[in-house]
Amino acid sequence: MKALATPHWRLELLPASPYCVRYVVADNEIGFAYDCQTGEHSIGTDRRSSFKVRANSLAVRAKGWDVYSRSRRGGEYLRLVCQDLEIRRGCHDFIDERAAGIAHRLRSLLLTHADPLDCEALVLALRDRVDDLSETRNEPIPGWITPQRLRRIDDLIDLRLSENLLVTDLSAALGLSTRYFARAFHRATGRSPRDYIIECRLRRARELIETTDHSLADIALECGFSSHAHMTSQFVRRVGVTPSALRSG
Repeated sequence: MKALATPHWRLELLPASPYCVRYVVADNEIGFAYDCQTGEHSIGTDRRSSFKVRANSLAVRAKGWDVYSRSRRGGEYLRLVCQDLEIRRGCHDFIDERAAGIAHRLRSLLLTHADPLDCEALVLALRDRVDDLSETRNEPIPGWITPQRLRRIDDLIDLRLSENLLVTDLSAALGLSTRYFARAFHRATGRSPRDYIIECRLRRARELIETTDHSLADIALECGFSSHAHMTSQFVRRVGVTPSALRSG
């Protein structure tokens, strides 16, 4: 099993293998079946029944539900548990092409041990897509991101830039759901919180490259990038030059 966990969400990629599980849903969760699966289950009820889940289908389960599921040949499965995911109604075996595309990109990132901030962007996209499919969204109040709140966000980023700082960390610090925070932040700044974090990383990295003799690998870690290669890819994509070109210039 491949997994990535933060204080706010947990992502699990379960292998294609026989299984028998029984648990109570601790936090609202989203499941995605990459393969067709058959077996027996009972979800939110004591009554067991046979099931056949289609490939590339979604399942949404609410906190407190009793879950029992058994399959002699289970397929590969993605499980996302979010603390601030609001579920108004559960469902299973639901097909949505956009959600499927997000789930398949998440699978690729988990298998390649990608940067947690990149994974979080897809985690939030999948959660928001499920929310879009269920009910209307909660729109942020215009002007909610005040200069004082933006300074608080900047201070938190500066303090934790060398860590695996995520958008969910920022929203939690402000006592907001991640979706509400992301929409309010974009309305106020024209940028996503994820892009803003990366811009702060790049700005700090550029300053260290131009003013110190620290190795590029050390600078990458100090600025929150997962590796020298990850920092280089972000510089090329967003600045148009490599870190080594900045130093040699």
